[in-house]
Amino acid sequence: MQEAFIKNDGFQCGYCTPGQIMSGIACIKEGHANSREEIREYMSGNICRCGAYHNIVDAIVEVKEGGKEI
Repeated sequence: MQEAFIKNDGFQCGYCTPGQIMSGIACIKEGHANSREEIREYMSGNICRCGAYHNIVDAIVEVKEGGKEI
């Protein structure tokens, strides 16, 4: 997940990154990453002051579709 965040520029300022990564992992493990919309809904409680939401969703999708160990 960390590599995907870096690759997709999902961290920008880094303030929210630890929580976003933890939630992204949980999103996949708990089965809430079946679509971009579902990921957005699951992650909606995590605030990113830079507005990197699209990039964060891209990172989660990449990990989910890549089948890598989280």
